[in-house]
Amino acid sequence: MPFRLVLILLAAVLAWGAAMAHAQGEVPARARAAYRALLRGDLSRADAESAEAVRESEQSAGAWSVRAYVLSHRGDKTGAAAAYRRAIELDPRDAAVRNNLGAVLLELGEVEGALVAVGEALRLRPDYADARNNQGAAYERQGRVDEARRAYTTATTLDPEHAQAHNNLGAVQLRTGDVQAAAASFARAAALDPEFAAPALNLALVGDSADRDDAYYARLEEAASRPGASAQLRARVLAMRAGREADAQRWGRARELYLDALRLAPRDTTLLNNVAVVEDQLGLDREALLHLTEALDIDPDLLVAQNNIGIVHVHRGDLELAQAVFESLVAQDPDFHRAHYNLGVIHASEGRVTEARRSFEQAARLAPRDASIRYNLALLGRRADGDVRAELQAYREVLRMDPDLTEAHLALGMLLADPSTPPRLRAPTEAERHLRRFLELAPETDDEGRTQADEWLAWLAANR
Repeated sequence: MPFRLVLILLAAVLAWGAAMAHAQGEVPARARAAYRALLRGDLSRADAESAEAVRESEQSAGAWSVRAYVLSHRGDKTGAAAAYRRAIELDPRDAAVRNNLGAVLLELGEVEGALVAVGEALRLRPDYADARNNQGAAYERQGRVDEARRAYTTATTLDPEHAQAHNNLGAVQLRTGDVQAAAASFARAAALDPEFAAPALNLALVGDSADRDDAYYARLEEAASRPGASAQLRARVLAMRAGREADAQRWGRARELYLDALRLAPRDTTLLNNVAVVEDQLGLDREALLHLTEALDIDPDLLVAQNNIGIVHVHRGDLELAQAVFESLVAQDPDFHRAHYNLGVIHASEGRVTEARRSFEQAARLAPRDASIRYNLALLGRRADGDVRAELQAYREVLRMDPDLTEAHLALGMLLADPSTPPRLRAPTEAERHLRRFLELAPETDDEGRTQADEWLAWLAANR
């Protein structure tokens, strides 16, 4: 049986929230006007009003917090951080301003400073869900995945309607291989906030049809069709349509929709990553690499795009270059389990069993519920020691973790049917069930796998 690659392309969108600071002192009228202008989408007016507000009321913490909020929306994160610090000097008791400072510092990459700021916010307000969510985002940036999960879980407990915390919890669950829990978290976030793009995009990538709510999609479609609907909302609806097309393996149509969405939101790194995933499926490796490179030009720290560049190189047959990409990813983030997994795939395909096992075992420690890792460890186990009973048990455990892991159904079906399997372990009826399930799940383009399944089914029928 050939060693079959399982390369999964999933992007999880991390989001953190900085709510409008509720200054404990009086907010000057001009600062309130600036905030109202920002809510209307009039950024120029908000900028002018907030700048005038701090000139008129230099000692007002409220004026400085509004100024910081406007600067953040303008993209001036450094200026926003300075303004939040000035607001804190004037009113050290305001937990919201400290939380907002933490969110801005996180966007600037100052993770330690962000943790200090949100920690102070939590000292002032232990039940502050926004700050707990931002703390989780900072932990995740540091690779402290378990602490991030706990922080996000606490945020959702403090505020069960915190859509960002549910989405971020889903991202951590996905990162550690718990796809079903991730899908549930994304679905909860999407239901709580239909205007929040990230969870719906993540749901489309996870592809869990049980969590697809047709009524929810219909509401978004209707909202996007209204006069004056934002480009972001229209792009989001196109992206969800594309996700559905991709889930049905209609790759050409999915690409068309993603490209339409990108025309509305050309700097959306999630869209750039996702269209590249589809282009890779279509064999458009050059286009996929161009879109992934563009995403990295916008966000150099987008590790999932770096990972996908490595996968495109695998599909191009350039394993040496792909290995270099995955090794770079491991150096940047030792807890990025997919990079360890992909290194294991490369080592195994080149016959380096010891190195492959080491990489897969590290990936399994980081993502204990990732069924594809366990599947490949089972294959390696047969190569190394030929323990058929252990291999059968491993495949069954894999399918308990992920009942739709296509490759595991084929591997288990063939092993149960194979006449070289010890007679007490062979199970022709169970073998036939797994082989037929493989044919239901496998894409039409998997000629090799489908041929193997058909041949084994024919052999079982002839030897009843």
